[in-house]
Amino acid sequence: MAATNQPISQETLQKQWYERCRTGNFSPAVLGVGTIRIFGKSGDTPLAFPRIASLAQIDALDADERWAIEIAQEMITAAQAKKRPVMATQPPLSGAAPNPTPVRTFDPKAEHILILSLTRGG
Repeated sequence: MAATNQPISQETLQKQWYERCRTGNFSPAVLGVGTIRIFGKSGDTPLAFPRIASLAQIDALDADERWAIEIAQEMITAAQAKKRPVMATQPPLSGAAPNPTPVRTFDPKAEHILILSLTRGG
């Protein structure tokens, strides 16, 4: 009987990605783990994604790593559609002020991406 390629569920991919983050067992193309922080009313929610040199390398990733990249891209696209500011930052350095830059498209090399809340005056 021939094997069939069944699609992997989103839940399974998420569990595999969380386990990979826990163990640090990444594909060779992965430079490290980046974080998107999604700011909201109850604080910020971190979302990890595999950092790679470019999206051209996505085929070199395992299914759960590709899933995490796709989720990160979707989060940024959704935030921009809602006109939420999206900024990239570098890791904090002692004695240096942060210098966030606007994100126009998802950069898979970024270490820290912030999805900020809209501030409304009253």
